[in-house]
Amino acid sequence: MTAGGPPAVTVLIDKDDHPAWTAAAHTAHEPALGLLTVDPSPANGAPAALAHDLLYALGKRLPKGGETYGTWADSQRPAWDAVAAWILTHRIRHLIVCRTDRLTTARQKQLLALRERCGIHLTLLWHRPVTIALRTLLEQTPYHLIETLPQARAVLNHTEPSPDGTRRAGQQGPTGPASSLDDAQWMTSPAWPDGVVTDRPKRAGCPGAPDLTSTKSSAPPGREQIRTPVDVLAARLTTVAHPLHATALTIHAVTGADLNRLALIRGIDINETATAVKVHDSTAHRRCQLYALPTWARCLVRAAGIHGQLKDRAPDSPLFPLITAQGGEQLRLTATGIRYTLGHHQ
Repeated sequence: MTAGGPPAVTVLIDKDDHPAWTAAAHTAHEPALGLLTVDPSPANGAPAALAHDLLYALGKRLPKGGETYGTWADSQRPAWDAVAAWILTHRIRHLIVCRTDRLTTARQKQLLALRERCGIHLTLLWHRPVTIALRTLLEQTPYHLIETLPQARAVLNHTEPSPDGTRRAGQQGPTGPASSLDDAQWMTSPAWPDGVVTDRPKRAGCPGAPDLTSTKSSAPPGREQIRTPVDVLAARLTTVAHPLHATALTIHAVTGADLNRLALIRGIDINETATAVKVHDSTAHRRCQLYALPTWARCLVRAAGIHGQLKDRAPDSPLFPLITAQGGEQLRLTATGIRYTLGHHQ
């Protein structure tokens, strides 16, 4: 979030409900450049339905277990926590929401809360003349109205620069749910590399992962033939909807850490640049290993740290205690959803 707070809300007044306004909003959707368009499903009565719509717009797919999505996705707060974490992870700076006038007041307020939490520019399409309900909704929020299509297109096509002043076309952003190379078969990770064993002074606590000066490899070095193309693996992991699940499965894919070792990983075990992760051998911390993270994994691994900051978790607390409990039932459900084998190579 910027020092002065998020930008004022922009409301596009499409008073005649003309399709050209919605088409312009859909055309603006460019997550890799920080622009995200969502077209909600107003008829969906699920409490977290709008959060689900945003996750889908981000390229995420919810895990399906029986008739539900799983405990976290069915609850409003965890679902919105996931949305906020991915928006910050993927550096989404401008959220465009179609058909806002058809949403309930509660869901409209959820969008305003997300704007405050993530510091994003929020643009709302209001497909009718200005109403008292709109004025009431925004009475405590700075906003401005746009009432002509040319002005609306200018707002929708505006790409804000990144904090360092550069365009972000090369940034890794959310991708679609499938790769053209993906045959949807069950897969395992590429061959796991050896980590670097770290030293720990006697009677000293186990430190977090240090910064690495260079990580040139874009894929983990293998001791055997790669079993799954890295781009297919990355594409599937990118669709995982919960940030902690995505990070845990990515660390497993890169290091081979089993559930017991995943449960020991703390926030400080992923360094600030998301170029390395430390995996602990046990609670004794005698032979902890440091692994370099390949380029494709860094965005996914960074998501857990951002989620932890949003939840005010202590940096030295474990990242995955809940999803690794009870035999990793929740994590296994997620892995099954992307047809990924969570376990050791034989």
